[in-house]
Amino acid sequence: MVRIAERLKRLQPAATRMASERAADLRRQGRDIISLSTGEPDFVSPPSVMEAAKAAIEAGKTFYTPAAGLNELRAEVAKYYKDRFDLDYAATEVIVGSGAKPLIFEACAALLDPGDEAILIAPAFVSYVEQIRLCDATPVVVETDPETLDFSLDDIRAAITPRTRVLILNTPNNPSGRIFSDELVTGLCQLAIEFDFTIINDEIYERIIFDGLVYRNPLNLCPQARDRMLHINGASKALAMTGWRIGFAIGPQDLIKRMTMLQGHNTSGASSIAQWAALGGLRNGQAEIDQMRDRYQIRKDLITRRLSEMPHIRYIPPQGAFYIFADIRQTYGKKVGGMTITDDNSFCEALLEQAEIAVIPGSSFLQPGFFRMSFATSEEIINTAMNRMHAFLSQLR
Repeated sequence: MVRIAERLKRLQPAATRMASERAADLRRQGRDIISLSTGEPDFVSPPSVMEAAKAAIEAGKTFYTPAAGLNELRAEVAKYYKDRFDLDYAATEVIVGSGAKPLIFEACAALLDPGDEAILIAPAFVSYVEQIRLCDATPVVVETDPETLDFSLDDIRAAITPRTRVLILNTPNNPSGRIFSDELVTGLCQLAIEFDFTIINDEIYERIIFDGLVYRNPLNLCPQARDRMLHINGASKALAMTGWRIGFAIGPQDLIKRMTMLQGHNTSGASSIAQWAALGGLRNGQAEIDQMRDRYQIRKDLITRRLSEMPHIRYIPPQGAFYIFADIRQTYGKKVGGMTITDDNSFCEALLEQAEIAVIPGSSFLQPGFFRMSFATSEEIINTAMNRMHAFLSQLR
């Protein structure tokens, strides 16, 4: 009998993948399920990406790349950070990986020893906890104010111990779409300097911003934290390249070197064609990114307007990304179709069974009492889903 490692026995499946796969399974059974569970743009990758990929294929660029990624792509990422944030990074301070998520895991593996601690700010992306645990380290969750989803710097300070090695910052946030204030982000940077830990700054949604707001990189606010900051970014969200699996990490050269060594023994590097495709998108895709962001703005305005008309629900207005994170605690104790809502999991189950809408419970993001739904889909689908949700909420008794 095969003996499974204890660390994998503790591993929990990703709730986002489980929800989307269950929705697909129900569709195969003939159910008319609308899935708002997956954080994936519904746009096909734009021409700047496709044309670069075709050119790479026709030129026969199908060989291994350096483990850290194509030199041209790493240099272009460094240029992007200079152009967008006025931050000076060399290509040797950039690594390209098979998506942002593997790079976060590589960073955790490079920074965390068994028994170390990593601070997470709830709500937090579903994979952070499991990746920290896979490194035999301990996730330390700091709660936020459920009315605003803002954290307290005093609470962060209280969570820091001599074993604290990492804090993961995600803004614009998945699942809430929150952009944390300059004051809060600056405070985190100052704490990282004071207590000598590394901030993994997951800013994968930094190009999807709404209502004329501006995203600022933490180092624009606190340049002194440069040696304690690793940026995580990529092509999946802004360039609609989820299936190409291309992410970037930008940070201190020694950390990038260690992550590259790990990647060399693991994947050997990302797909060559996908890297050339991402290079085309970075160089020539800004107008296409702007067009997609404008469509997300329309969808955000539509879904928030529709939700504002519904009973028993309160949402946190998203400032970026493409998610709504809604507070459904007022529905607790209510019934619909013979089902009683007792928590966010039972709410999502009832919504799926009674209204045929698939969403993700907030407890999967360390924030019980909420649920997440994506609006990275057409206005027609959003309107249909909101009609069903309004009817569902109106039936609660």
